[in-house]
Amino acid sequence: MKFKFCSDGDCPLWALAGLHALSSLPALLFRNLLHHILEEQPDDGIMDILKDTNLSSREECARAAAVLRWTLRQAHRCACTGVQLARDLLVLGVPRAHAAALAEAANNTRDAYEANVKSNGFIINKMTGVSASPGPEGTVDTVQLTFKSEEVFTGEHITTELLIDKTQVKDLLHELKTAYNKMNDIDLE
Repeated sequence: MKFKFCSDGDCPLWALAGLHALSSLPALLFRNLLHHILEEQPDDGIMDILKDTNLSSREECARAAAVLRWTLRQAHRCACTGVQLARDLLVLGVPRAHAAALAEAANNTRDAYEANVKSNGFIINKMTGVSASPGPEGTVDTVQLTFKSEEVFTGEHITTELLIDKTQVKDLLHELKTAYNKMNDIDLE
């Protein structure tokens, strides 16, 4: 079947299994879990919420959090309204109360998601520094490039080092200039 929140495709089996497992939770407990995940509180709290259920193991708690986050993220990415998300989830066999809670959460978090996409939508990582140095001793005609970046969504600082041949540096620079010129040629009205 085709589901709007799955990019008009079928729901992945792992997500279907996770949603099915969550179906056994009472509606109030499901809402508490969803609220905890939306508040981005530590994952240890998930274990406390699910401690008296058949989903109390660390793996099951992680699976529950992952499927809820994935479902909401997919709904936002695919421009799926809360009403459509609820319909899709009902077809998948998710209880009405659970589907309604997810639909409500999708609607309530949509504005924040769209604001984040508008400000960071085309950024994978923010480059914070670049340096080049001669390659390590024992290498011939190499350059060591060091890229320092910050992951946009987590804030994690990442350092990537590349050892490349000097001729590749010239090719890379040429391709970057070509890409830059093409971007400048685009009419952005």
